[in-house]
Amino acid sequence: MHRLSVITLLAIATPFASAHAGERTHYLDLVNRAHDRVVSVVATPAGGDAWKELLHGEALVGGGGATTVQLASDQCTHDVKVAFANGRQALYPSLDLCRYRGLRIQKLPARSAGAMMAVQREAPRDASPAD
Repeated sequence: MHRLSVITLLAIATPFASAHAGERTHYLDLVNRAHDRVVSVVATPAGGDAWKELLHGEALVGGGGATTVQLASDQCTHDVKVAFANGRQALYPSLDLCRYRGLRIQKLPARSAGAMMAVQREAPRDASPAD
């Protein structure tokens, strides 16, 4: 009877163990080479929309500020979005966190660059252009 209980417990626990077997902690070293302060860094598996905050209320000063963040995920490739204090954002698509550990945040160009997929926050709809 004791042997049957052990087998039953193992059979019940196996699906739960395999559900977390692939998840691992990825560490990402961020270096802010831009002039503006970074106020948010979020990540999602590549192409996803379940963004997770990585800075957790901290800010990363411009001009070389650095920190290491962690992300628990079973995926290697993630999209990383960076938000600056001035409202601008940059998207770094398809970063392989299993292969690379660092992200050097570069200064954004004066206008959006297609390669970096940088986007600027839009003005409110009710705002009229300045004359």
